Amino acid sequence: MSTKEFRILNPRLDVNFKAIFTQNSKDSRFALKSFLTAAIGRKIKKVTVIENENPRQFDSQRGISYDINCIFEDDTCAQIEMQGFEKAYDYGKRAEYYAARLLSSAIEVGDDWDSLPVVYQISVLNFIYDDSNDNPIHQYTMIDRKDGANLAGILNVIFMELPKIPEISNLEDVKNLPSPVKWCKFLQIADKQEKQDLIDALARSEEGIMKAESTLKGISMDRWRWIIQGQIEGIERDRISEINARKREDEKRRIEDEKRRIEDEKRRIEDERRAREDEKRRIEDEK
Repeated sequence: MSTKEFRILNPRLDVNFKAIFTQNSKDSRFALKSFLTAAIGRKIKKVTVIENENPRQFDSQRGISYDINCIFEDDTCAQIEMQGFEKAYDYGKRAEYYAARLLSSAIEVGDDWDSLPVVYQISVLNFIYDDSNDNPIHQYTMIDRKDGANLAGILNVIFMELPKIPEISNLEDVKNLPSPVKWCKFLQIADKQEKQDLIDALARSEEGIMKAESTLKGISMDRWRWIIQGQIEGIERDRISEINARKREDEKRRIEDEKRRIEDEKRRIEDERRAREDEKRRIEDEK
């Protein structure tokens, strides 16, 4: 790929998102620790990634999971995923299920309850999950509904909603942004060449983002990854096209049903008019 034609892979696709943080390089490992520190809100000193599949595989049914499963130095567990496309199901329920499954897999037979680690299910969402407020970062855990008292604090779900990240017009404002917002903005624009000045400002303000950008540029040189990205985007385009086609067919049927209803109503009114005229003639004939 020549410099003139150089493009950046879309980091909002799960396969590319995972690749940024799972390369065998210092930059990739540093970026992962930086992202986790921002998402969770505490310093991560060491993190070990547990492989769950070959990132070069591709399944036309999108059955492969591109989650990043990792363990920290204190046995805290985290599962990170990117959801690049909005789904028809309740994503909150799905996230709770995966968090619970992560927790249940972290304890062995014979372990006592004190050995249960803190777990985090972290989802970066390229769609709005909760439209009731403008906050892009949410951390959910088990608390008392009345007084907010925390239960054990070991089961955590974090949502980072990219579309809620505000536009940044002044590059000087970047350094004052919270780290999670910086990461969200980077993932939102990393493949947009017209936003390079803002990308550079984000990288200067956050070393982990600088390492992530470097890694993303590196994997963008891999022609195979572009083939996979094209396949994923093609499948999603097919899915959306099918949904839109069904909507058009449903609307066509609705219009046709409405036309039939109107015609039926016209016939009913005409039948009533004729019945009144027949009744009127009958009365006149009886006179």
